[in-house]
Amino acid sequence: MATLSIKGFAQLEDVDIQFGDLTVLVGPQATGKSLVLQMLKYAIDRPVIASDFARYGLDWDKSNPESLLAAFLGEGYENAFTKKTSIQFNHRALFGEKSQRSSGREPAVFFVPAQRVMTIANGWPKPFMSFEPGDPYVVKQFSQEILEQFSRGVGRAGPVFPQPKRLNAHVRRSIEMSIFHGGELLLKSAGRQKRLIIRYPGRAGAPIELPFFEWSAGQREFSPLLLGLYQLLPAGKISSHRSYRWAVIEEPEMGLHPQAINSVMLLVFELLSRGYKVCMSTHSPYVLELVWAIHVLQRSQSRNKVSAVLEAINVQGNSLRPLAKTLLEKSVRAYAMTFSDTGRHRCTDISEFDLESPDPVQAGWGGVTSLSSIVSRAVSRGL
Repeated sequence: MATLSIKGFAQLEDVDIQFGDLTVLVGPQATGKSLVLQMLKYAIDRPVIASDFARYGLDWDKSNPESLLAAFLGEGYENAFTKKTSIQFNHRALFGEKSQRSSGREPAVFFVPAQRVMTIANGWPKPFMSFEPGDPYVVKQFSQEILEQFSRGVGRAGPVFPQPKRLNAHVRRSIEMSIFHGGELLLKSAGRQKRLIIRYPGRAGAPIELPFFEWSAGQREFSPLLLGLYQLLPAGKISSHRSYRWAVIEEPEMGLHPQAINSVMLLVFELLSRGYKVCMSTHSPYVLELVWAIHVLQRSQSRNKVSAVLEAINVQGNSLRPLAKTLLEKSVRAYAMTFSDTGRHRCTDISEFDLESPDPVQAGWGGVTSLSSIVSRAVSRGL
């Protein structure tokens, strides 16, 4: 398993993570989940990041081995390093003479940032250089990746979504029903300008076309996520991207109803079935419950556990039975980011999902289920 260790950096006091095939980070806002996930991207792809900075004319202090990381994270991190800072990936320090060398190789980590809705301006993805120099690299690069999807022809000969040859049919129908509700995501040209719209059937054959800012909040959050994941879920017989091996997704549930969150998790499980390692951050109890269900069923001796997985992920029939079997073979890890007594942030392994643990972080799954437990206890006392 890949490992990441962060000591004494910014607000992170003590973080040790072993990544599984699926790794989930939970915890309150501003406890460092995003920072940890960005650090994973940096640890694996820093030669590519250095190359991108050089290609886009962005400068950093090459005499300082910490400068590239500060520029990668964005404005404000220049003073996040102390004499006690230690960052290691697979037990090797990230900083040294060769840590800022660039490389022409392709990236291995595809990163979907929490700020993904910011990458779409009036229905069209923003290019890398349209962002402020101090904006996080992962936001700028994600937007550039979506833009390049369109340059490769996505949406040119038909709807951006749904596409009959892209995604598993059950997953595609689930997204149609829970997020777009009969609408099509299209690329529309008006003169020389292009923009994304959602088109619904209208009365008397006249369609209703909604521009980006008239979409629901969930559609605005989900559409760039879907466009990004198209990179990893190509159409046709090719099952995976030629270079990406990791998918990092921040808060996949943003703006979505639980039924729609289920559809997004089917996409996540599809990524796992195609061999990617997936890392997520989440505030959703439902997301963590699905991960818990897989963890528990992996240990079951029942002959019905594949069917139980299908039931847990809300799939009827056997169309995703191969996917369910694959999920039972994947390693699952979960970590909770919390505030320490000193105001710094720590990381606790909660992969056992032990509800009976004396540690409140373990028992409350990093606080995701704590309030639900309080409500249940209050009701039981009042009956």
